[in-house]
Amino acid sequence: MTKEFIAASLAIAMTLPAVALAADYAAMDADGDGTISMAEFQEAMPDAPADTFMAADTDGDGLLSEEEITAAQDAGILPASDG
Repeated sequence: MTKEFIAASLAIAMTLPAVALAADYAAMDADGDGTISMAEFQEAMPDAPADTFMAADTDGDGLLSEEEITAAQDAGILPASDG
């Protein structure tokens, strides 16, 4: 393999989790309003305790933004996308 091929493959692979996260987020956002409510969160993750939602809701508005989901995954509060 050439260095260019390896670099290009790595660059493509690094974008896949972001694409998977966007798909997961869109699937969780059942009403399409751009945020995840507690009800939507519980529907998507029925085994997750309410404390998990509250820990991910860093601004305390009762809704999860895509940024809060990403930060919670990075912090290990929520499972990362399988990609």
